Amino acid sequence: MGIIQEEKIFLNQTMTTQEEVFEFLARQAKGLAISEDEQQVYQKLVERENEGTTGMMDGFAIPHAKDQSISEPSIIIVTLAEGIEWNSLDGQSINFVIALFIPDSEAGTTHLKLLSAVARLLMRNEVTEKLKTAQTKTEIATLLNEKIGENE
Repeated sequence: MGIIQEEKIFLNQTMTTQEEVFEFLARQAKGLAISEDEQQVYQKLVERENEGTTGMMDGFAIPHAKDQSISEPSIIIVTLAEGIEWNSLDGQSINFVIALFIPDSEAGTTHLKLLSAVARLLMRNEVTEKLKTAQTKTEIATLLNEKIGENE
């Protein structure tokens, strides 16, 4: 099984602010047993965002949280029904969120590998176009797991 799992993909969510997205991600991280501390995960997402935007290009954002409450490296994906303001690098609104959750103990290794693999994928037009047109969790999970696998 790849790092991208269908139960960690949430399609067509109706959040309207970055704060709502971070609250949703923290709630899901606890609900999916990625972390036992929803508030701590939320805080880490906000702290990281305050260091510099995680809004990339073409409507994609890669927020991430590193914390000791996180049990194993995980990725949660959220697609938004409407784009939201994220202070992205190209000024576009964000409608595709790929959130990384990393245990503190793996912060320097797993975190950097995952982040660079995801960031590299988002620089490839054929990947971003397929992600934007994907209609199902299966399509998204299969595409990303294949592409991340190619980079390892």
